[in-house]
Amino acid sequence: MSLYHRIPPYPDRVSGATVLIRLLDGLGFRFRWSTEGLRLEDYKFRPGPDVLSIEELVNHIWGLVNWVCLSFQVEGFRKEDDVVRVREDVLKMIDALREAVGSMSDEELGRLTISGRPFWHIVNGPISDSLTHVGQINSFRRLAGNPTQQANVFTGQPPQN
Repeated sequence: MSLYHRIPPYPDRVSGATVLIRLLDGLGFRFRWSTEGLRLEDYKFRPGPDVLSIEELVNHIWGLVNWVCLSFQVEGFRKEDDVVRVREDVLKMIDALREAVGSMSDEELGRLTISGRPFWHIVNGPISDSLTHVGQINSFRRLAGNPTQQANVFTGQPPQN
């Protein structure tokens, strides 16, 4: 799967929509590389008994991204049982959101809601929460002995092998 192998080129202008697109691109890229090369035993890893496993974090990120999709009326994703397919669907959902946002005006974005709350809650809620959980996956991978490949999140370049 090549989605978010690199961060797509940045937009040629700045607007609310293009900033949100770039935020989604960053999430897609970070999620891709935080989960690239996970082994089945890595998905089961949890650093403590009261902490989510990597698999549970991936599933939670799916739920958060799906929640955003529903706010944007981007539908058609069904939760899979296989975590590898869940991972692929997260990337597909982020890409679908990117496309949806790209066709919206700033005014249309401003009218979106999530759980009856204004657009801003999409950013400080599920999108920000997803980024937090991607960081957890990176940390848990190090603890599990399978650290994340070193993608350049600043420039959006994949790891240099």
